[in-house]
Amino acid sequence: MPPALDPVETLCALDPGGRGIGRLVVPGAMAAAARSLARARRVVLVTGFVARPAWGAETDGPSGTVVLGRALRRIGACVAYLADPPVAPLLDACLRVLGEPRDLIAVPAEPVAALRVAREAVRTLGPTHLIAVERPGRAIDGGYYNARGDSVAAINAPLDALFLRRRPGTVTIGVGDGGNEIGMGRVRARVVRDVPNGAKIASVVRTDHLIVAGTSNWGAWGVAAHLAWATGRALLHTPREEARLTRAMVRAGAVDGLTGAARPSVDNLPLGLHQALLETLRGLIGHLKTRRAPLAAAREEETA
Repeated sequence: MPPALDPVETLCALDPGGRGIGRLVVPGAMAAAARSLARARRVVLVTGFVARPAWGAETDGPSGTVVLGRALRRIGACVAYLADPPVAPLLDACLRVLGEPRDLIAVPAEPVAALRVAREAVRTLGPTHLIAVERPGRAIDGGYYNARGDSVAAINAPLDALFLRRRPGTVTIGVGDGGNEIGMGRVRARVVRDVPNGAKIASVVRTDHLIVAGTSNWGAWGVAAHLAWATGRALLHTPREEARLTRAMVRAGAVDGLTGAARPSVDNLPLGLHQALLETLRGLIGHLKTRRAPLAAAREEETA
């Protein structure tokens, strides 16, 4: 079992952008989500955030979602992705980069039609788990907002409704980094108190597990890392693949979510920084696997 002080969660919650997300972290949530996902049979993943009308979807979210989806597929789950028009090309590009099955369900742009198609897909797939990575969640007034408090309702399909009305028994997981995403309803009071414009933008959409990280991609990596730690399998991608994923998203129309620039950065943090954190995470998991092995052997001797 992971220790009470989770080193993977601690690493992924680093805040180089100085946004104060550490106050939103739910200790132990990352490991708890991974334990649930280790038993997942069918998973639907939702991602993508368009922060301003003239922008494409963010580079934060789609690539991390596909990394996590690949990890889940490798441990035996059936995986599908849901996306609205700005996000679908980014997911498709990431799936191509990693050579993953393109099990992508693209919903229409029009909100009512988008929700109808999404609900029918979820009903047909019957997921055991629903995961949202960097996806807008509605605020207390029913609106959807970016970090500045501007409405983004017209450019993001209301896919959070899938999490508000789910099939009984479905486990929900939210991954976010700003307070306005699906799942942040679990810590809404903290968002209101500690995040700029929090009273307006804070999502009311709760999930069973909420993962808060320095970027949402890092949160998705952290869950994949926990699955790798638990299973002993190589489930994380490489820094070279991270570069290919990020550049593929930009070619598909993605922009940096803080600057709007069509460049290979995430939340105004350069690609090299993300690669360095990923390499550190990979090294940490390798260390934790070897450190746990003697303990497992000792338990086997005790029960022999």
